Amino acid sequence: MIKSFEPHFGESKKNLFTFKELENLLNLRPFINDKRFVIPGDSQYNWKGYGWQTEKNAWPISSIKDVLKTRTAYIRDCGRANKEINQICFELEKTFERPVDCHIYFSFKKNMIGFDKHKDLSDNYIVLCQGKLKVEVWEDNKKIEKVMKPGDYVFVPRGIYHRITPLSNKRLSCSFPITRTDNKFFDEREWLTL
Repeated sequence: MIKSFEPHFGESKKNLFTFKELENLLNLRPFINDKRFVIPGDSQYNWKGYGWQTEKNAWPISSIKDVLKTRTAYIRDCGRANKEINQICFELEKTFERPVDCHIYFSFKKNMIGFDKHKDLSDNYIVLCQGKLKVEVWEDNKKIEKVMKPGDYVFVPRGIYHRITPLSNKRLSCSFPITRTDNKFFDEREWLTL
C-alpha cells in the first residue's frame, strides 16, 4: 500500500519509542541544539554556551520546560535514536530506495499548538508511540480522518495536506520523512553492539 503513494492508515510496531528514551535525548546537548530541537513558529529564546560545551546553541533545560508548556516540539536527525527506529528507516529505505530520517514529535497537553493544516516536501510515515492523535488528511476535496492509538501509522505522501491534533495530555510519535530528491546518500544502518 505504501508504494502506491496513497494516503492511508495501518498498524505498525508498538512500543517503538518511549517517554523514558525521549527524556534521555532531551538531556543530551547534541539532541537539543537549535538545529535539531524544533518548535513550530519562531523561537524567542537566546542563550550562550559555557566552558567545555561543544554545543554552544543547545537549549537550556529551563527553556525547554518553558516552551513545552504551550507548544508541540520535535527532534530531527533521530534515525538512529534506537535500534527499532533504525530498522524502520532501513526498511523504508529498501522499499523506496530513498534516504529516510526520523523526527520525534511530542507534546504534553490535549490540543497543543503545533503545525496547522499543511503539506510537506517529503512523503511521511508517521507512527504513534504513546498517547492519542486525531489525524486529518485531505486529497482531491475529500478528507479522511482517524483517531490513532499506539502502534497505528498514517502514510501521508508529499504535497498532501494534513493536520495532527494531540487528543491526550502526553503524545509521542515518530515521523519518518522519505526524501524524493535525487540524493542517494544513505546512513549506515548497521547497529553497533558492544
